[in-house]
Amino acid sequence: MITTKHELQELVDKASLASAVALDTEFVWERTFYPNLGLIQLAIGRECHFIDPVAIADMAALGQLLANPDVIKILHDAQQDLTILKNATGAVPANIFDTRLAYGFCSDTSILSLAALLERTLGINLTKTETRTNWLQRPLNSKQLEYAADDVKYLTEVMNLIIVQTEKQQTAAWLKDEMKRYDVPELYLEIEPQKYFRKIGNTERLNGRQLSILRELSAWREKIARKLNRPRGHIIHNKALIDLVYRAPLRIEDLKSINQLHPKAIDKYGTSLVHCIETAIAVPAHQQPTVMPKFSQRTAIKLIITAIKHKAKSINIDPALLCSNKELNNILNSTPEKSHTQPLFNGWRNEFMQDIYRNREIAALLGISKQ
Repeated sequence: MITTKHELQELVDKASLASAVALDTEFVWERTFYPNLGLIQLAIGRECHFIDPVAIADMAALGQLLANPDVIKILHDAQQDLTILKNATGAVPANIFDTRLAYGFCSDTSILSLAALLERTLGINLTKTETRTNWLQRPLNSKQLEYAADDVKYLTEVMNLIIVQTEKQQTAAWLKDEMKRYDVPELYLEIEPQKYFRKIGNTERLNGRQLSILRELSAWREKIARKLNRPRGHIIHNKALIDLVYRAPLRIEDLKSINQLHPKAIDKYGTSLVHCIETAIAVPAHQQPTVMPKFSQRTAIKLIITAIKHKAKSINIDPALLCSNKELNNILNSTPEKSHTQPLFNGWRNEFMQDIYRNREIAALLGISKQ
């Protein structure tokens, strides 16, 4: 276990000489807004090392490795771990290989768990016995460390297999293009509080005024949750937010009729909730959030998705890598100028779509003739 800055620097110096290293994190994330990092696993081949972030406050040395463009950092389902590591080290990740996403470029799926991926690629069956471990407790026993090591010690082999397969089926360039997404610093920024309302579900029927209320309430909750380091649902549950949107109470006493809004929350936050609603109602119509288009283009979406699936199957990649039904719907309901900034019209996805654009109906639906 690496427990000092000196030991960490020595490990980073050693890892920096390798062409690739595997990384993973273990954390506790139950009663806080931000995850509490409990363990970092680093593997050079199958040689595993454990870094103790509980003992080491300064992770700048690990940041040197994370940002080193000459060393591939291999992770499975990378973004959450990378965000945690970026916050812990202060370094923006560079040269990332995500085995979950990458497998979609040589198979029909990009959503496999690590255990399922290892079984498919290496025939290895992991025994997941420590999923309820409190990774902040010390000492960690041998079974816990063995469990943690399994998350990294095979990743280099998996990456090599995926690269070979994508080279065989000529999708390696697309894979390399897609991995560049992790080099973008903006990927690791916290969402702006005023934009969080778009992540809340069951909002399809809300009009502009109601979305304005939801935007104000969710932004307020986001700021409070971050300040107190508490889960959003511990402040106000999403269902309570939606009920507040529909009822729009302007008196504290009226908050008692809101489902799942605890009396203690009313005592603590009642004035703020009413103020948020008042502020949102006063927003002029032209400043209210845009009502997102509903899935009104079902036939067109089905036609495009069918074409994408057909080609994806023929070259053995996961069609879900291209775009979702929701993304397609938004493209179809947007202007050509705005829609053509979407990923589907750029990079490897645009190359993939060229054959499909030969279908004049699809090309017209996506506004290709207007480019």
